[in-house]
Amino acid sequence: MAWGILDRFMRPKWLLDRVLLVAEDVAETNGEALPALLIETLREHFGAQYVCIHFAEHGRLRPETRAALVSACPAAHDAQAINESTESAGAEGRFWRHALASRDVVVASTTPAAIQDDLRPLFAAAGVQDGMAIPLLYRGEAYAVANLYFKRTVPAKLATAQNVIRSVRLLGNLVYGALEQERYAMELRGSEGVVLALAQAAAARDGYADGHVAHVCALAEALGAAAGLSRVEQEAVRAGAMLRDIGKLHVPEYMLRKPGPLDAEERARVRKHPALGARMLLESGNDGSPTPEVLALAAGAIRGHHERLDGSGYPDGLAGDAVPVLARIVAIVDVYAALTADRPYRAALPEMRAAHILQDMAGPALDPALVAFFLSRCVPAAVASEPAAEPVANALA
Repeated sequence: MAWGILDRFMRPKWLLDRVLLVAEDVAETNGEALPALLIETLREHFGAQYVCIHFAEHGRLRPETRAALVSACPAAHDAQAINESTESAGAEGRFWRHALASRDVVVASTTPAAIQDDLRPLFAAAGVQDGMAIPLLYRGEAYAVANLYFKRTVPAKLATAQNVIRSVRLLGNLVYGALEQERYAMELRGSEGVVLALAQAAAARDGYADGHVAHVCALAEALGAAAGLSRVEQEAVRAGAMLRDIGKLHVPEYMLRKPGPLDAEERARVRKHPALGARMLLESGNDGSPTPEVLALAAGAIRGHHERLDGSGYPDGLAGDAVPVLARIVAIVDVYAALTADRPYRAALPEMRAAHILQDMAGPALDPALVAFFLSRCVPAAVASEPAAEPVANALA
């Protein structure tokens, strides 16, 4: 069967890939815009009359987000309002849940007769003839279904265009990631015990043992006190130290635990975690506690804790005085705690060697005055006079 715009379906993977690049930028700046971007992309890309997305777990979505995702579904043409019960029990609900259960692309005109019979009046009311349901997968599990509805019968060739379907699922996963980030941000609004547990969960994915986050917080508080921080700054540096790696929740675990060096793409992915962590913290502050000032300072410490005075750090390549003071403090304790902890790719270094590595990094990378404070007042037992036993770069690898 020939369909005039089928060629449009079969040639567009490179167009979808371009959208993926745009969507990644959107995800980092305004994740709430992703659902609308995904729906509009699928509608324009496939020439669909309607596009909607149904999540298996309604609890993951805020009401307004869910409304945006399902507002264009054919069921919206019914007199009844769309809600969890009608959506799940109605004809469209049976269609997309059939696809969810199969974990494969389903075309309405090839579904069991009972589902087609249910869909027929719904399609007539919406002015469409056929539909396609694409399950969205994350780590092998189907978490949502993208429904596309057309005025013509869907060609079988379209439902088996795996290169196109793969790009659709990648776009869907960006939405899923944004929703997960929103969920993590809500977790941060709980008590400090919950926040600490979440931070330790992120550290555990990176191969750190229990107690690592609390240890880093204690070191940051000690250095902050030695440096004469104000009460607000002390609160912020503790929060920054605790949550400095929370953005790694969005980094695949195999990258964090990879025994060998990361390739360029993996390294770029990992280097996004300070910016993601800062954003997560700022988005968690809608309940008014902690104060906006503490949130802003802590977010700056998180975003900047991999910056270096010589401009060699990331994510922004800041140098000199442009690196926030709280970020410099968190950077020092982060390096020291990493050196003295067992890592997936090496054993913990002795405190003496870690101290010498910090001294070598003072000036070109780390704040020399703060390093001196740290070694003399926070971990004086680690200071020794003999040279480091291995190059700094190797020890930090």
